[in-house]
Amino acid sequence: MKNNAEAAGGGLDQRQRLIHKLAGLESRYDSAICMLRSPFSSPGYHTTLKQAEFIHSTRDSLSYALGLLDTELARYEERAFDIIRQVISLQDTEPAHDTFGIWSWFYEEPLDQMAPPDWNWADFCGSRLVQALSRHGHRFPYDLREAAVLSIECACEAIIRRNVGPDYTNIAIIGAFVTRIAGEKLGRKDYADYGLERLRRLHAHTLKHGAFQEYNSPVYTYIAILELSKLQTETSDSRVKAWTGELLELTWRTVAGYYHPATAQWSGPHSRCYGVLLEDQSKAFLQLATGGAVMFFPWEELPYEEEWYKSGIHCPPAYLGRFKIPDTKEVRQRLEGQEQETGRGQERGQGEGKGRVWERGHEREQGLGQNQNQGHDGKWAVTYMTPQWSMGSFTHSDLWNQRRPLLIYADNYGQPAYIRLRCLHDGYDYCSARFQSLQEEGHVLFGIDFITDGGDTHPNLDRTGGVIAASDLRLRLEVGGALEGVTAGLTEEGAVISIGGVEFGLTTWFAAFSGQVDAGKGLAWEVHKADGRMNIDMILYAGPQRILDFTSMQQAALVFSLAAGEVGELSFASLLELTDEGGLRVSSGVEHEEDRAQGDEGEEAAERAERANESNEANNANETNAEKGERAVKVVKSVKSMKGGFVLNLRPAPGELLISPLKG
Repeated sequence: MKNNAEAAGGGLDQRQRLIHKLAGLESRYDSAICMLRSPFSSPGYHTTLKQAEFIHSTRDSLSYALGLLDTELARYEERAFDIIRQVISLQDTEPAHDTFGIWSWFYEEPLDQMAPPDWNWADFCGSRLVQALSRHGHRFPYDLREAAVLSIECACEAIIRRNVGPDYTNIAIIGAFVTRIAGEKLGRKDYADYGLERLRRLHAHTLKHGAFQEYNSPVYTYIAILELSKLQTETSDSRVKAWTGELLELTWRTVAGYYHPATAQWSGPHSRCYGVLLEDQSKAFLQLATGGAVMFFPWEELPYEEEWYKSGIHCPPAYLGRFKIPDTKEVRQRLEGQEQETGRGQERGQGEGKGRVWERGHEREQGLGQNQNQGHDGKWAVTYMTPQWSMGSFTHSDLWNQRRPLLIYADNYGQPAYIRLRCLHDGYDYCSARFQSLQEEGHVLFGIDFITDGGDTHPNLDRTGGVIAASDLRLRLEVGGALEGVTAGLTEEGAVISIGGVEFGLTTWFAAFSGQVDAGKGLAWEVHKADGRMNIDMILYAGPQRILDFTSMQQAALVFSLAAGEVGELSFASLLELTDEGGLRVSSGVEHEEDRAQGDEGEEAAERAERANESNEANNANETNAEKGERAVKVVKSVKSMKGGFVLNLRPAPGELLISPLKG
């Protein structure tokens, strides 16, 4: 009988695709080292390697070995055993060491040379060893089987010693898989009990909040689905099967809800992401799991991954329609803040199904236990989708290179284009730039300020103390993907981007950066093309390398809005007010025409907005901001209002971490 994934794949012969995949890896096998060779790449942390041309990955080599064994072909057996034996030898098996039970990333770099080592490798490598032993242990030579058992036990001990919480989603799942399945297969009740309890905590935490911590993350949602599917397939315990089933149901609901059929993209915002457009691996995964509800490749050309084999991945039939039917909807999900009382959606209005209401003629899918006053009670993800485009934002985030806190996908006449917000320090995303926003349908009001105790290239591995050396610091709206016919032009107040007949208008409401060399020129946007992308940049500093000391800056904050053309019937503006603590309160100036600010209260608001702008002595261009602030209060006409707001630090300061610190 075919497994679920094979059935979902429309009868695809997965074993033949596996054999084809491994044939393509043949040239990368290094028989001298007994590992798989790959071109070197690095995210810029953990490894200290900089100039290596090739490396031999411990994790990828174990995946290759498992795939070789899964083919059941005798000619691959000894190679697989050689790889497993080699990788096992690279594990730290000394219990007194901090790195006990883990591996280095690469053969070329021992654990003691990494900065720091990555404790996740006990989970990643351990999971592949557990599967190899579970499926093929009867084929192992006796000495290798004993060595593999010891290696798995060391990995389990490292996982238990580290004991990550349920908010570290992918490692919480993989660690539960390693310990639970190792416990079942090796007769280790202590490991099995730990794995069960770890899964129980993850299940309870996720259903309580209605989402994984790494919310709507294409790469980590993929890992979550894959590893939960493996755990459900490999376990013999009914409780594990039930809990993984509920988590998979929730996860597939998220994936299907954010898929945008016209662009064939995974709508933002993304809490973790390595690219912007879906890569072939993600496309093939969705095609396989949906049984062709989304089609990217002819089945015979599907780029198959060896770890999909016998994993049991499949999308529940109830969600398949969402991958095919264009819709207009707004999705709001609370990620952090007031605790949820239930793990189930709340019904409101006349909506169909749990957690939905109908509003202004479109479907609004709500997060669990939420209210509508976004920005006042925790962190939210907001996404608005039409058949032509999608816009997503977080209410607050950092601007690490793996975040996508403001992301638009648009259909450029059959091909996907995107708009992404970034802050770049010498060309690399700057983590100590802080993002906050307020979104209503296809309009987002957002601000950027800076913290002095955050990281540079990573949220917590290279803290700056608020001082960086820089030759360039800029904000960027990056427009990429299919750019034929796409235009971007500057306006008096910002820029207009046109994609597939839809215009996205960028407006500057406030811009102050006291580190600017020539304040008299002001801060303005410019447009240029590079590396196949169109960049709309606001340069904060460019010139000879110098020290930018955020701790001594008088003002460094910026406020913008970005609106899609379909919301043109609304008149949006930003209301800026100084707080008693010296911050800049940002809210929407839109309101019902009959409720426009008038009289003394309106005049006071206008004066506060004007003082906020005039206080920036370092930027002469802010005279227009005072006018905009006054207009936001006095001359607004609209059919509805945006609720909520946020406060920026006008002067960079130690920042409350608006995200959970990363582990490992």
